[in-house]
Amino acid sequence: MADPLQAFRAAVLSTLGSAPETIEPGRFHRFATSERRGDSAGWCKIFDDMRGGVFGCYRQGITETWVAADRAVQSIEQRMALARQMAAATAERLNAQRQMWGENAQRITRVWKQTLPLSPDDPVARYLSKRGVRAGCRLPDALRFHPALPYWHGSERVGIYPAMVAPLTTPEGRVVALHRTYLSQEGNKADVPSPKKLSGTAGPLAGACIALHQPVRGVIGIAEGIETALAAWQASGVPTVASYCAGNLAAWQWPASAQRLVIFGDADRAGRDAAQALKARAVAAWRQCEVLTPAAEGADWCDVWVAAEHGPIDGEAAA
Repeated sequence: MADPLQAFRAAVLSTLGSAPETIEPGRFHRFATSERRGDSAGWCKIFDDMRGGVFGCYRQGITETWVAADRAVQSIEQRMALARQMAAATAERLNAQRQMWGENAQRITRVWKQTLPLSPDDPVARYLSKRGVRAGCRLPDALRFHPALPYWHGSERVGIYPAMVAPLTTPEGRVVALHRTYLSQEGNKADVPSPKKLSGTAGPLAGACIALHQPVRGVIGIAEGIETALAAWQASGVPTVASYCAGNLAAWQWPASAQRLVIFGDADRAGRDAAQALKARAVAAWRQCEVLTPAAEGADWCDVWVAAEHGPIDGEAAA
């Protein structure tokens, strides 16, 4: 019979891509599932009797159950005992998640307090100008400038860089994460492994967005990236928000006052799928909705805007 500890660890590793080196029965373990400094989004627990366990990742929203033996051959007493252990583990997991969200909320508040409003000649303004934002354009208040934000690659502090910082907020206005774009003083992306990073989250991201604008006369647009949303807004005049990624675009919850949605989708598989998923939800909720996608495969609306030298949007409407 296979060692249940090894089998459980193999299941965790197969699903999450990482697992603790040592797993102790009856103990709730937290561990990293990314190279992010201080990451402890992974969690797992194998029960004392090693007949079952649970594991998952807070950041990815994964929750899995593992059973050592086929449930069909378990006695009623064993099934009841397993159910009690899973209920207790669920409560422990939720408590640990609330604690992690609370710690991340404190970090988010601390970093946000260090940011400054944008000025015409700071690195963020230079960066956005290079990405096609018109000179003299009033930038959204949701975008802020951090003059010296530490950049961590795993456990290594690479350096301190100026950064564009933007909050992801829920429909109720609660900040659940910070999007950070690390820059050089000249307004280029910083020479680091991942110039764009999302902070640890202080709650579920589903439904949240970077609220660059509010609806105007019941109309609101959405795109994936900040720069794409700004380009779509300038080219079309539609007030546009940024979802951060395709998955979050599909799950976005539009403001209650919005009656018409314009989805500025990316021209790739993930972008198209997300746009259609959001459109289906909007139509089901009796909202007018249209999807606009660049004609060139792999492009987003910022690419189109820059290539056209600030000309009108050239794309195709999706059915």
